[in-house]
Amino acid sequence: WNINGVRAAGRETSVRKLLDSLEADIICLQETKVSRDQLDEPTAILDGYFSFFSFCKTKRQGYSGVASFTRVSCCPALAEEGMTGCLAASQGDNVGCYGEVDLSQADSAALDMEGRTIITEHRLQNGESLVIINVYCPRASVCEDGGKRMDFKMMFHRTLSERCRALISSGKHVLLLGDMNA
Repeated sequence: WNINGVRAAGRETSVRKLLDSLEADIICLQETKVSRDQLDEPTAILDGYFSFFSFCKTKRQGYSGVASFTRVSCCPALAEEGMTGCLAASQGDNVGCYGEVDLSQADSAALDMEGRTIITEHRLQNGESLVIINVYCPRASVCEDGGKRMDFKMMFHRTLSERCRALISSGKHVLLLGDMNA
């Protein structure tokens, strides 16, 4: 759900009331437009939910951003910020399955620095895994900045597509959702 700012969504009602009104076990939000410094405790820490945020880490604070909230009963086995693995403290904490993408370290960092992806892996009752990829894909037009932003958008989509293929090839179920900006 593209909320165009988590602080804006919380003005009329609390984020807690919003989440409870949806009566869903897992809620994924895009375009949260909040930096780590701007995120308040009532939004980030909600009794009965786990929350996962990805913030924009570029100079554009309060830009883009995604958040996933899961009820405690649907606690993910793993959670990962970004889609390339470059933001993880250790590889053992990641969902993994990156596929065959030929990216430089700079490109990997650029893709994950705008706060556009949260990935959670959930164990199903039958022992299989469901991976939920919450994305806010870049918007771009061919006319912008000499096409550089369009190149970035296409690199994002190619990397996302390969990540999905790799996860599926490993035997995991994949749910890709969010604002695709197609």
